[in-house]
Amino acid sequence: MKFKFDRDHLLNLETSLKQEYLLTNGRGGYAASTILDCHTRKYHSLLAVPVPGTGTTWNLLSKLETTAVIGRKEFRLATNKFPNVFHPTGHKYAESFEYEHVPVTRYLLGDAVIEKSLIMPRGRDAVMVKLAVVRSSKPVVFRAVPLLAYRDIHALAHQNMDLQPHSYTVKNGMKVTPYNHLPTLYIQTSTASHYYPAPDFWNDFEYLKERNRGYPYAEDLFTPGVFEVRVRSGGSVIFRASTTALRTTISTMWRNEEERLRNRAARFAGEKDPLRDFKIRVEDFVLEDGRGPAGIIAGYHWFKEWGRDTMIALAGSTFCRGDLDGGLAILRKYARLQQDGLMPNFLDDGGDHAYNSIDASLLYIRAAQQYLEFGGDIAKARRGLRRPMEDVVRAFLDGRVPCADIGEDGLLYAGDAGTQLTWMDARSGGVPVTPRHGAAVEINALWYNALSFLLTVFGRSLAKDLKPRIEDAARRFEATFPGAFWNEEAGCLCDVYRGDGDRDPSIRPNQLFALALTGDLISPERRRRALDTVQAHLLTPYGLRTLSPGHPDYKFTYTGDPSTRDRAYHQGMVWPWLVGIYTDALLTTESRSRVAAHVRKTFRPLLKMHPGEACLFHISEILTPNPPQVPKGAVAQAWSMAEIIRMLEIIKPRSGARS
Repeated sequence: MKFKFDRDHLLNLETSLKQEYLLTNGRGGYAASTILDCHTRKYHSLLAVPVPGTGTTWNLLSKLETTAVIGRKEFRLATNKFPNVFHPTGHKYAESFEYEHVPVTRYLLGDAVIEKSLIMPRGRDAVMVKLAVVRSSKPVVFRAVPLLAYRDIHALAHQNMDLQPHSYTVKNGMKVTPYNHLPTLYIQTSTASHYYPAPDFWNDFEYLKERNRGYPYAEDLFTPGVFEVRVRSGGSVIFRASTTALRTTISTMWRNEEERLRNRAARFAGEKDPLRDFKIRVEDFVLEDGRGPAGIIAGYHWFKEWGRDTMIALAGSTFCRGDLDGGLAILRKYARLQQDGLMPNFLDDGGDHAYNSIDASLLYIRAAQQYLEFGGDIAKARRGLRRPMEDVVRAFLDGRVPCADIGEDGLLYAGDAGTQLTWMDARSGGVPVTPRHGAAVEINALWYNALSFLLTVFGRSLAKDLKPRIEDAARRFEATFPGAFWNEEAGCLCDVYRGDGDRDPSIRPNQLFALALTGDLISPERRRRALDTVQAHLLTPYGLRTLSPGHPDYKFTYTGDPSTRDRAYHQGMVWPWLVGIYTDALLTTESRSRVAAHVRKTFRPLLKMHPGEACLFHISEILTPNPPQVPKGAVAQAWSMAEIIRMLEIIKPRSGARS
């Protein structure tokens, strides 16, 4: 897939300021903005990287403001929003924006054609901006002003007396350390350039998305000076910004990354779009440690590594891309983090992980199951995964899991009225928005799936004392689950069961886990009825609603301050990641060919249109539930893309198999 937007499109700020690009480096760092390079979020940055010891990601270099001087004429190529005005308006010179491997903006300046392209080398805390003079009757002098934020990506910068303004000359560039506790920033050019120190603050940049989200939205950016470099027709200059000094030529770094991107695309050349592009771009979420995959970023721009999200996204991010060992390495990493049956919900850089998720460890077992489903080595699974899975199940059976208990009826109960332990974890004013304490339907489906998987695949090698306990737990569950959760009036499963007839009958998508993972516990007739109910109430072209529109708590907008948005987060908003478990449930009742035709038709807008609506090539975290369905939340979410990949993978025709 290749995106190309013409001049008319770029001049339409109503559209172009909503479209964003994202580059990542496999270390948690990123470069991101709108396709005009006009920042609309505090999270937009030319170089944002995690800083060791701080526990967060820092926006170091916000922008590189560029002016092209041709003869006596100056063309300011940047676009910024200040109070009551856009200035300058460099997008008026833009002829096109293209994005296939790297984002490229083409400018027409009289008889001169300039191209600006951007690369973030994988494995390095660096970004490179290339300015190429495609043609010009006169030499072009580029003036580039680096604008530094040097702040936590969640904050805003303001003019202050603590900043150290001095910059120092290095080969073809400069270095600056605005604050002693933060990294030095090096900015250098691929060809000879002049750097003129001129420290100053540019004040009152405005970020429209933050204003709409109810956050502070104005900041001041610091510039240490100005670069000047002269380029003739057919030539180019590359600016490199990094937290490390240059150790090779900038041109070599650029060529190496271009080659890596081409090879990445060639790896999936046999796939059809959109699966091909999704398999390429899901790499943006995969963290590497020099030896291979080491984790998964939950989403950009503000999420980090989350256990629940990782387990849901793991198959689509690794196994479906042929990287079985990489996914296995991540599973082994999380096995070492298990405590009393729980996997961390949130990984803290300092090791103070949050264990406030009841489902992450059960999803871990589901991910191990998917490792085998996609061709993993059973011997490796026995050696590296069986014991951690046994430890999880044993902890639940022993009653050692905090806030959880296996009832006499065999169901898994978790939490209380003040806790949010499932994926529907939003709180407003300190109170759960969707209280799901008790026996949540998807938690119990995952619990039963864990028991069944261990017995079926590892039965002979299970610890002798554990196997009979698992068998007994499964029998008790099987005797209780169908009657406890079936809602005859609605024709589907209840969302939460609390015993003695206390059930939450809300029609939510969590029941899809039970339809997909509980085998024969739900009769074929009930299974079909439940799917019919889900389709009638929850199905949209972009994923599944989190609540039926007929429910009094249903919310169809996602606007306002953080508290208002939190109250709508799981009360109707559409989540694209649910297409994966929805497809799993369908495959228990229909042939693969019929399911494939259904999901491709139903989710065509999600697959074909949405990757160009918000963050190019990516899938948003959520969308509003009523037409027109507007992207909201994080612009690029790992489990959204990964579960689409897995969905498309499992509906592929199988060689030699009848569908």
